[in-house]
Amino acid sequence: MQTQDCIKCERGIPVDRFLGGTATCPWCQTKQDEAGGEVMVTALPAGATHAKVAQRVEGAEQVYTTRQSSWFGWIWLIFTIVHCGFMFTGLALGTVKMNKQLIVNPTVWHFLGLAAFYSLFFAVGFAFTLSRYTVRLADREVMVRYRLCPFVGWTWRLPVGETIRVTLADRGSRQNSQTVRAIVIVSAEKEINFGSFLDNDVKQYLAAQIDGYYNGSADEAAAFIP
Repeated sequence: MQTQDCIKCERGIPVDRFLGGTATCPWCQTKQDEAGGEVMVTALPAGATHAKVAQRVEGAEQVYTTRQSSWFGWIWLIFTIVHCGFMFTGLALGTVKMNKQLIVNPTVWHFLGLAAFYSLFFAVGFAFTLSRYTVRLADREVMVRYRLCPFVGWTWRLPVGETIRVTLADRGSRQNSQTVRAIVIVSAEKEINFGSFLDNDVKQYLAAQIDGYYNGSADEAAAFIP
């Protein structure tokens, strides 16, 4: 019997289970497409919540906010703070070498140069601890705002057409040499993707809520089943 490896637990799914191009893994219950590259979103009941995601209603818009936090990020950030403190202290005491030269009488430019060097490491730490995603759902547009820190980040906007498709799919991100999937939203032949390094349960919840907003929640879908 031909099988296809599950993209989550990697156990074999019989090919004949892929009815209509999708199947649910009998081992871990992950729904996926026949190509194995996407995780299909499972609808949530109306009013479902998640402990790591804040949500609010602003007029006709639904807004979700979550913070990207990980043990790796906190360990990285704490180590960077400690190491940076030692280096700044050493520079002030005249015991640090820069460009292979011992800086006995440091100037403000030496401190600024050291701060610029460490800013890259702090950015990585902030990205995995304090950064935030804000997802704003409206009838005509999906807006996703990522902020590394206040006033620093990116914003993606996707006009909503007649149909909208939401999945979890590979967009090239890796973590510990393993593929991690992003939330992918496609509408009117345009796409945005985000949140590759969010926790899997958060990604699944956000993807399901986005899909439910535009395509109907699980409760609404059940009403059409005879």
